[in-house]
Amino acid sequence: MKKLMMSLAVAVLSIAGIQAQVNKSIKEESTTKRVITRDGSDVKVMETKDIDTESGALIIEDSNKIDRNFSEVTKEDSDKKVLVDEVYVDAQNEAMIAEKKKQQQAQLEASKKEQAEIAAKKKMEYEAKQAQMQKELAERRAQLESRPKGMSKLKKD
Repeated sequence: MKKLMMSLAVAVLSIAGIQAQVNKSIKEESTTKRVITRDGSDVKVMETKDIDTESGALIIEDSNKIDRNFSEVTKEDSDKKVLVDEVYVDAQNEAMIAEKKKQQQAQLEASKKEQAEIAAKKKMEYEAKQAQMQKELAERRAQLESRPKGMSKLKKD
């Protein structure tokens, strides 16, 4: 029993001693980035997490000195994870765009009607002017062709 207790105590102390000599350090930095992009009525959401890990261990010289020399061995690792990558359709923006298009279409139709009315009015004025000019031309011709009683009629070549 004594031997068993002594061997158990030696095992526990040696394991504790070994574990006490290992000094590990882990430094972890994480950066979360959220990017929201609006393209028309589409809303793109992308969230990424960058993790920079620096892990190291202190290596202590195995000597019986009080002031022991040590060195540190570090290992750097970088990891990038995409947490969210989604595309949403903004319904409110979509409705606003549709309303604006409808207004522009209505304005275009009104402008077309206005231009057609102006063209018809100008055409009527032109035709009235042409008719008046034809009437005046006929009157002048009749006036020029009429001769007094004693004059002979004009001959056409």
